[in-house]
Amino acid sequence: MVERLILGVKGSLLDIPVPLNLNYWYGGGFMLGMVYGVQLLSGIVLSMYYSVDMVSGGYGSVVMVMQDVCGGWVVRMAHSVGASVMFLLLYLHVGRSFMYGGVKSGGVWLSGVCIMMVMMAVAFLGYVLPWGQMSYWGMTVVTSMLGAFPVVGPSVVEWLWGADMPGSFTLVRFYSFHYFVSLGVAVVLWVHMLVLHESGGSNPLGVCSLGDKVEFGGLYVSKDGVGFVWLGWLYWVGIFVCGYSLMDETNFGEVDFLSTPSHIKPEWYFLYAYCILRSVGSKLGGVVLMFGAIGVLVVFSFSWGGFSGVLVGSVLGKILVVFLVFSFVMLVYLGGESVEAPFSVLGSFFTFMYFLLILLMSLIV
Repeated sequence: MVERLILGVKGSLLDIPVPLNLNYWYGGGFMLGMVYGVQLLSGIVLSMYYSVDMVSGGYGSVVMVMQDVCGGWVVRMAHSVGASVMFLLLYLHVGRSFMYGGVKSGGVWLSGVCIMMVMMAVAFLGYVLPWGQMSYWGMTVVTSMLGAFPVVGPSVVEWLWGADMPGSFTLVRFYSFHYFVSLGVAVVLWVHMLVLHESGGSNPLGVCSLGDKVEFGGLYVSKDGVGFVWLGWLYWVGIFVCGYSLMDETNFGEVDFLSTPSHIKPEWYFLYAYCILRSVGSKLGGVVLMFGAIGVLVVFSFSWGGFSGVLVGSVLGKILVVFLVFSFVMLVYLGGESVEAPFSVLGSFFTFMYFLLILLMSLIV
């Protein structure tokens, strides 16, 4: 029984055929799986100490974990840093698919986009749980934007809040959603891996590689080992050296329901979406654009260019990739700035460039 189980795991993980010419960029999926495992384990440990009360929400339990639980600060920092590492690797993983034609594998690409959407929802829910000043007001601003949708908008907001305004009921709901949706990510990951193994994936040349494949367990385990070392270094630096540098100082204070921060902004991995959200004057238009920034990626699964899909294989493709990366970085930067000239004008410009570049790229892949 045990031997059969071991052989089954070996056959599904180590003996699968993969293209011979994969480079280190293709190790992102392995590292994302490792980070997901760390997030799952650290989240389970933190959930044992997390509690919600009517006065301080979840703020008191976070302080207790950091100060009174033996090793609690390490687990909490690993969970916090892991969210940033997760999205750093996720954006790089999507970027690799842009460059090397992964968009041509329709099922793999669509399931990957679904994972990205679910992970963004999980991260947003988790960001609210410390119930700090920025967590509360950031959640209030973003969720209230959903009320701009006609007919169903106000009902959705009230259902999310659990009352007429955000409070402890909201925090309990967000905690439940965060916990169970995080576990549900495993299902989407399983579908992604299943579709990937059935399609065979892509390769840097964008050509058919059915007759030129090797077993994964031979060459690529050592390559993934390099990624594992790099991942361990990121965690070490994030936990023990500069873990607080990515956190907003406003969120270290307990929530004040009567005082709104002068400048509200989310975590860095949401800044590009936040910049797109406020790039237009219409509340409904901003919400549609924000969701469209992720939904437009689905366009790549139905692209009609008819080429190999490897953008870096042509001069035009390389130019588009460079401009898209630059536009994305600028959206991240501008999302952290206040809504005033010239930042608001630049935000609208790079929002337009983001959607335009994705449209142009869909025509040539």
